[in-house]
Amino acid sequence: MMARKNNSLTLVIVLVILVGVFLLLRVRSRKAESTLQADFIRIDTAQITEILLYPQAAQGAELKFFRSGNEWRVSKDKREAPVEAGSMKNMFRELLSIKPKRLVAVSDTAWDNYRVSDSTATRIVVHEGRKTTLDLYIGRFNVNQQSPQMYGGYQNRVMGSSYIRPGGQKKTYETEGFLALSFNQDFDAWRDHLFVRLTKDDLRKLSFTYPADTGFVLEYRDSVWMVDGMPADSAATADYLSTWSFRRYSDFRDDFSEPANADFEVTVESRNMDPVVIRGYTDPEGGFVFHSDMNPETWFADRDSSIFKTFLVPKNKFTARSAN
Repeated sequence: MMARKNNSLTLVIVLVILVGVFLLLRVRSRKAESTLQADFIRIDTAQITEILLYPQAAQGAELKFFRSGNEWRVSKDKREAPVEAGSMKNMFRELLSIKPKRLVAVSDTAWDNYRVSDSTATRIVVHEGRKTTLDLYIGRFNVNQQSPQMYGGYQNRVMGSSYIRPGGQKKTYETEGFLALSFNQDFDAWRDHLFVRLTKDDLRKLSFTYPADTGFVLEYRDSVWMVDGMPADSAATADYLSTWSFRRYSDFRDDFSEPANADFEVTVESRNMDPVVIRGYTDPEGGFVFHSDMNPETWFADRDSSIFKTFLVPKNKFTARSAN
């Protein structure tokens, strides 16, 4: 009987010890997880005044993002431009989503392996006024393709993780996502690429000004599109007007000196908005250079004449089919 009581007491003691160890480990785990997350992203996106980015794609050169009135701008060396619409929101979302899931190294001897050293990482520094609220080195990433089973079948899903190091620390962490793909980009990737964005159904008049008086007018009159007063081919017209819905380009010509007069010009009039003008110039270096009122600080290089062929169409584009 006494042996049974001793055994029961022993079991109780062992159980109490196990529960205590479990709770201790759980508390430590929560503290470690809390510390990992707390040591990183503490930014208030509404208070950010400046972001300095040093991407490896630019050999570590500085890109400065800063507020100017209601817009964000980006500069590099002597170049400056508006930031692409939505880019800053995406950047903030990426930063706020960074949550280290594990510590992978504690020494600077591992920096080159994870590409988080001063010379191999993409660095980002966030300022809120005079206060630096983030200094982060973004290194390489891993790609892991998973095939989770869903509803009896398999669906491939690409997962990834990145390596990061807080500035001033030797420790390297792993976090989810492909951070380098988001932040390791040079100046032209961040700037505004917009050429035109108009609502097709609101277009009312397009005036084409070409050399040697070869221009013409395409106008919506009494529910019919007319070209120089004659009915235009409806299919060709609809196809062309669609090109004005949205176009963006990424080949820039920042050093272009604007001549006194454009070689080509298209003025677009729409309902409920001011006219929009695109201007084309023959480029002494070959091809053409284009400018749009919708992105007034930007010059686009048209080395393969693709912009020219898209927007500067001849009059017979709208008359040839109807004449047959």
